[in-house]
Order: sequence, then structure tokens, then C-alpha cells
Amino acid sequence: MCKRNSPPIPAFDPPPTKQRATDSPCEAEAAGADKSAAREVQLERQLLQAGGKGGSAAVYGNVPVVDLSLPDDEVRAAMIAAASEVGFFSVTNHGIPEAAIDEAFGASATFFGQERAAKAEQAPFAAHLNCGYEYMSQVRPSTGTPDQKESLQVTARRGSMDGRWPSTDGRSPPRA
Repeated sequence: MCKRNSPPIPAFDPPPTKQRATDSPCEAEAAGADKSAAREVQLERQLLQAGGKGGSAAVYGNVPVVDLSLPDDEVRAAMIAAASEVGFFSVTNHGIPEAAIDEAFGASATFFGQERAAKAEQAPFAAHLNCGYEYMSQVRPSTGTPDQKESLQVTARRGSMDGRWPSTDGRSPPRA
């Protein structure tokens, strides 16, 4: 059963489409997510065709670094340049305590150190929302090449991660 515990966030969700009388709310939600994913694929292809460096920048040690202590306009320009030319960046002077970063890495190690079935149970993948646990199953639409990794996809759309956050004790979280 499809449930949305909260309204969509307009900045992330696709514009509403007219729902046919035969569409269930889940079908309408999936169709909206498909359109959003299609826009993301189109953007990724445009970046690839425009000569974006992507992963090759990291291979050669040229990951852009954005210093968050700089004035906002400089930070904004650096982020836009890095995201459009390379596709990712690292940030410094973000103010996040080292202990919090270590805790996040520890939680990640705990989650990914479990058996595959336990990870899938705790964070079931929802293709129409592009979130949850995946194991070597994601294919980049722009290249058709499968990723050789496992991942926990986190989606910013409100409600998308409901029932998909891993527990801290290795047990499945309660479902709504």
C-alpha cells in the first residue's frame, strides 16, 4: 500500500499531473517520480555530452574543494562551477564536529557490515522513489554501465525515506 505521511516538497517533487480516473494515488506518485527521474537522466546526459569530467577528476586528485568560510557569493559560484563542470565537490570549514563525522562513518560501517538480506530488510529499495538499499543493481542511464557497488540511496523528497532508514541496532525499524 502506498502512503505518504506528509505533503510533497515542491522544490523536489515534479509538478502535479492530471490524474486519470483509473490511476491510484500510488500510480500517480510513481508516474511523477518517473518524470523527475527522467529529468535527472536528461541533465546527466547533458553534463556528459558537455565534457563534464565526473569521476575522472577524482582519479587524478582534482576534486574541487569549496570553502564554506568564504562569502556566500563566492561559495555559491564555487559550488555551481564544481557541480556543473565536475559533478561533485568536497567542502571545508563546514562546522560539523569531527565526532559527528566519525559517528556517521561508524553508522555506515555498521550498516554495510551486515548480511545483504538484513540491509535489504531494514531499507527496502523503492525504485519509483529512488531510495533504499541496492546491491550492484543500479545502471547509469547515460552510459548503460552497471555500478559495481552497494548503496543506501537517500532521497530528499518528504516521506520517501519513511520505513527505509536503517536501525542503529541492526534490527528492522518498525513500519508505518
